[in-house]
Amino acid sequence: MSVLNTLILEGKVALSYFIACTLLVLTLFQSCSLTEIWSIATRGIILGLTMCATCFVPYSSVAKRAALLGIIFGIAILLSLGETFWKYFGWYLASLSFFHLSEYVMVACYSPDKLSVDSFLLNHSPEYQIAAVASWIEFGVELWLFPSMKNMFVASSMGLLCMIGGETLRKLAMITAESNFTHIIQTRKEKSHVLVTRGIYSLCRHPGYAGWFWWSLGTQLTLCNPICLIGYIWASWRFFNERVYDEEITLIDFFGEEYLAYQKKVTSVGVPFVKGFEYNVEMVKNS
Repeated sequence: MSVLNTLILEGKVALSYFIACTLLVLTLFQSCSLTEIWSIATRGIILGLTMCATCFVPYSSVAKRAALLGIIFGIAILLSLGETFWKYFGWYLASLSFFHLSEYVMVACYSPDKLSVDSFLLNHSPEYQIAAVASWIEFGVELWLFPSMKNMFVASSMGLLCMIGGETLRKLAMITAESNFTHIIQTRKEKSHVLVTRGIYSLCRHPGYAGWFWWSLGTQLTLCNPICLIGYIWASWRFFNERVYDEEITLIDFFGEEYLAYQKKVTSVGVPFVKGFEYNVEMVKNS
């Protein structure tokens, strides 16, 4: 059965609006130069009206988020085709918009019972939003003060590879785990819960977290943001170190010996220097 056939209606709405608005941006601005102020304003009004119209269609909360991501993706393509350092910002925007749209579509396809507008992860956390804005500010300030910093092809290309690799790793995790993959740690075992050890999970225990970790680092490499790169490494590692530790305690509670055997067989978490929860029999006896 194809992915499109398994998508519920909300997923198809999101995918349709994303594609439609991407194509709209490309159609309106494909031959536009930055000096055509009036023309840009006119086309901007058309885009604004399009966004307003999405507020009155069925599933408008889904449609307007997908439309916004589609517009950003279309702008990203146009920037990526440019000859200046703005093309690297285009790479970043393309990856960012695709990441959020694909998160929603994957949940709609494989875990429709868990689907909500939060599945776009646009409001993942205040810390995530602050980190994103901080990266835009750093890019803009450094572009103004040190424009040559934003024209490093090797660094941006490495970042692009990290974004593509991280995104691929995370989506493979979602596809392999299917309904067992969730954006929120589950505290109660459902009857449908099974321990997934095949595919990408046979190589690392937490490919979804690892994918997000490498993707987030790739965004800052692509933008050549040295300050945010260091900040993202520290914040992401700290977050996933705590998240993996807590989740593995829950997984041991859910699956017991089965998960402990899996831990011994697959030693890599996927995030550098993150070990997860190390079960110790002596610790249990003394508790």
